[in-house]
Amino acid sequence: MTKKKLKVDAVVSSRERTVTWADDQKKYMLDWYIDYLKDQHVGFKFKKQHHLLCADALNKKFAMGVTVDQVDRQYRHYKENWKIIAAALSKSGNSFDHTRCIVTISESEKATLCDRARRLLTKPIKFYEEMQELFTGSSADGSLAMDQNTCMDVSDDSDSDSREMRDLNGYTPPEDPLGDDSDTIPTPITNATGDNNYPSNYTRSGIKRSRGNPMCTLSTKKAAKYKSRLVESNDEITATMKSLRDTLVATAPPHISQLVDPHATLWQRLETIPLTPDQRIIVGEHLSSKENEVKRSWLCNASDDTLHAWVFKFLCDKEGLNL
Repeated sequence: MTKKKLKVDAVVSSRERTVTWADDQKKYMLDWYIDYLKDQHVGFKFKKQHHLLCADALNKKFAMGVTVDQVDRQYRHYKENWKIIAAALSKSGNSFDHTRCIVTISESEKATLCDRARRLLTKPIKFYEEMQELFTGSSADGSLAMDQNTCMDVSDDSDSDSREMRDLNGYTPPEDPLGDDSDTIPTPITNATGDNNYPSNYTRSGIKRSRGNPMCTLSTKKAAKYKSRLVESNDEITATMKSLRDTLVATAPPHISQLVDPHATLWQRLETIPLTPDQRIIVGEHLSSKENEVKRSWLCNASDDTLHAWVFKFLCDKEGLNL
């Protein structure tokens, strides 16, 4: 399963457009992570969705066209670099020269370093202060130069993104029960020798590291807070719907007046006059026209004899008969 996943990642990576990172782009990325981390809770870890936000910010700022995986790899690169720097500064006698931006380390110790650590520590280090603030939460004041015999005597209850320093050469970091993400890069295991052959879950001081996950308590509190807000929202919606229902029931529907034809009596009286259907239609069409509105009003108030006489005269004129 692991081999298949690595093969898929290799195929996807091969299709990505190569991006050359400038120094100002790298610094902007580190500053973005530092600013984002300031508003987060203790134990916060960067995940893929956070790298996606950073990639979006970089693309808007520099139009780089960088992908989330490329940002993730750049973040991991600086995190691994800082682990090497922190391991070197934790050794007695080593310190950081802020004038030359280089780690002062003995030649004998340089000979024991791996190629990557040697290349990193033997030349000026870019973005030292940004890496220190991002991965330890402290400013660059040289306070990381500790005695190698006492630097691990402090109990470590945090996860892989802890602000506490760790020795990288003598033990294996605890496994995260929730799985690794982009902020929990596994550290290579070095076989201990001599008196340092401790179990992998013990520090050099012999104090067993806690595997407790501080995120569990935070997640429980968030779930309870979200549930409380959901209940309050449901109560508000129910009360609003009930109020609307009561208002609709208490309010009588508006009275709709029926349209009454003011000339209804005229049409009824015409029905009583002995006429053929065609004659009745001719009279009705004539009186229904808009220009005969005054005539309709007059006939409504006229007597039956007058109405009969008018109808008779109208039909005679229509048919060309002489009275």
